[in-house]
Amino acid sequence: MKQILIIIFLSGLAIATKAQKYMLLDQHMAEPVKYSNTITSADKFNDLFPVEKKLAPEFLKALEEIETKLSSKPPFGKIREYEIGCIRFTGRAIMLAAGERIDYVITSTCDNVRISMHLSDGKISNKTNAFFIKTWIQYIKSSVK
Repeated sequence: MKQILIIIFLSGLAIATKAQKYMLLDQHMAEPVKYSNTITSADKFNDLFPVEKKLAPEFLKALEEIETKLSSKPPFGKIREYEIGCIRFTGRAIMLAAGERIDYVITSTCDNVRISMHLSDGKISNKTNAFFIKTWIQYIKSSVK
């Protein structure tokens, strides 16, 4: 009887416990990935970028596609935009004297908190932007639960 009560208690506890909904990525990769059920303005202030945990594979795939595009040779043609859950990737090709560059801004509107991040800056070389994105991908992959 005691074992049955313990099993019922643990089952109820497991059902009541929710998994964290968001991964909070440090934009500077200085802190480990945090997990949370809500997004707050403090997360924005601390430069944490939210990604829905269940959509992390799609988010990583989009980052990998952008990194591949940045690593290729211009002309880039049409720059693809992505929308993954509450995250929107806005990209454009910029013509400079030094050549064509890709600029991407990602914006999250999860939990009605708007957080933007310059993923790929057109002022910086495509090679440097590709290196940053590749490093960010590794940072995310090493922290995914």
